[in-house]
Amino acid sequence: AQGADALRMYEMFMGPLEAVKPWQTSQVSGIVRFQNRLYNVVQSAITGGETEMDDETERLLHKTMKKVTEDIDAMSFNTAISAMMVLTNHLISLKEKVPKEA
Repeated sequence: AQGADALRMYEMFMGPLEAVKPWQTSQVSGIVRFQNRLYNVVQSAITGGETEMDDETERLLHKTMKKVTEDIDAMSFNTAISAMMVLTNHLISLKEKVPKEA
């Protein structure tokens, strides 16, 4: 069971809006897994202690914010979502030390 947000995100992640893309319902589960990982890493940051942001995380955070802003302006939602996935994977790699600021 996927929610409307997962379906909307899948549509945006499929590729450029103007491109013809095959709809594959089975691939929506990948977006749901991303949403779950993102939720879990945010919960980890909220419930964890105060953690200083390391330089690598700070650089990636700012790079991601810049990319997502530019991609949304250009309506390149697929690459904006991809950049957020990269950041999420990095934050997950920090284990219990996810800075709240990130």
